[in-house]
Amino acid sequence: MSQQHVLEFAALSDTGCVRDHNEDAIVVCADYGCAILADGMGGYNAGEVASAMTSQVIADYLCAKLDGSRVSRLGFQTLNLSRWMVESIELANRHVLYTSQTNADCFGMGTTVVLACCSQDKLLLAHVGDSRAYRFRDGVLTGLTHDHSVLQEQLDAGLLTEEQARFSSIKNLITRAVGTQEDVVVELHAHPMKEQDLYMLCSDGLTDMLSHDEIQLLMQQNAQDLSQCCRVLIDNANAAGGVDNSSVVLFKVNAMPSPSWMQRFLLR
Repeated sequence: MSQQHVLEFAALSDTGCVRDHNEDAIVVCADYGCAILADGMGGYNAGEVASAMTSQVIADYLCAKLDGSRVSRLGFQTLNLSRWMVESIELANRHVLYTSQTNADCFGMGTTVVLACCSQDKLLLAHVGDSRAYRFRDGVLTGLTHDHSVLQEQLDAGLLTEEQARFSSIKNLITRAVGTQEDVVVELHAHPMKEQDLYMLCSDGLTDMLSHDEIQLLMQQNAQDLSQCCRVLIDNANAAGGVDNSSVVLFKVNAMPSPSWMQRFLLR
C-alpha cells in the first residue's frame, strides 16, 4: 500500500480579515508522512521570512535524513526520527537567528513551529511556541500539545479559567520561539496512532477565533472531506473576526503502515 493510501493530507492557509499579509507557513512532505506548520512574528514581513525559512529548513533536513537512511527489518527507528526532528528545529533556529542578526529588515524575527511525523504506529510531535496539534478520534477532539506561553503558565497555576483565558489580552505572549535565542528547547512526544484517526496542526489564528467545542463540531460535520474541512474551519475563523492569519493541516490515517510496507517504501 502506498504512502498516499496510508495517510491522506490536506492543508490550507488564509490571511484573515485584518492583516495584509500572511506570516504562517506550511510544508507537507506526504511521501515521508511529515507536516510542518509555522507562525512567524516580528517586523514588516520578517515573520513571513522566519516561518518560511523554518518550515523549509526542517523539511530539507528531514527529507535528506530519510533519503539517506538505511532500513532494517523494522524500518527506520523511531528514536532516530525523534532525534532528527529535534535537530531539524535546532538547525532552523540557527538559520533564523543568524538572519535576524545580520539583516536589519529581519531584526527580532522569530516563529512558532509544530512538526508531525508518522513512524509506523506512532505519531511524533515536536513543537516550540503556541501552534498546536490535535487528534480527532471517534468524534472527540483532544489537544496533544501544550502551549509555550505566558497564558498557559497562568492556566497551569490555576490563576485563570479556560473561559477567562480565551479573552485574555496576553494570549499571544509566547515563552519559546524559533530564532530568538541561541538555544531552543524543543518539546517532543510520541502518541499511538489508530486507523481512522484524524490529526490537525493549526496556528493560533484558528484557536483564538474558535473554541474547542466549535472546532470539534465542525470536524464532526466535515471529517469525511479533508479539503472541505480545512476550508470550513478557516471560513468560520474568519466569520468570527479573522483577526490573525489562520492555517490548518489535516491528515487522516486510512490504514496502519506495516514495517514491511515502510521497508519497501524507503528502499524503492
